[in-house]
Amino acid sequence: MRRALPTLLLGLLAVLPGCAPAAQLAQPNERATLTRSGLSLVVTNPGPDALTGDPSRTGDGPALTVQGTGLVPDAQAAQWCEAVTSSRWACTLPGVPAGQRLRVTFTAGTLLDAAVFAYRPSLGARPVILWMLP
Repeated sequence: MRRALPTLLLGLLAVLPGCAPAAQLAQPNERATLTRSGLSLVVTNPGPDALTGDPSRTGDGPALTVQGTGLVPDAQAAQWCEAVTSSRWACTLPGVPAGQRLRVTFTAGTLLDAAVFAYRPSLGARPVILWMLP
């Protein structure tokens, strides 16, 4: 199951990149963002609580899916991310506490799209979906 979820999420990432506005409309109170800064992706979590992984799986973290060409992760990103195909990466990030940011950096290549799928303890089993903002 751990391998199936990133594959499903990568499929959604490939099919639904135009849905970022709709995803935000479906989560009107969500203030967390996923932004791009050069070859880095920054998850910003203003709160109200942590962004975590699936609450039914102990130790799980937010899932980041990345699409790009020729991407090479830095040493930290290499601990969290693995190449699924030559143009897709699946990353399991550590939880992002309220009021914190998490940076995932690639040292080479072209970032095309990314999304984070996470949970908040206060929302229970309802996922939080963040699409990369321009």
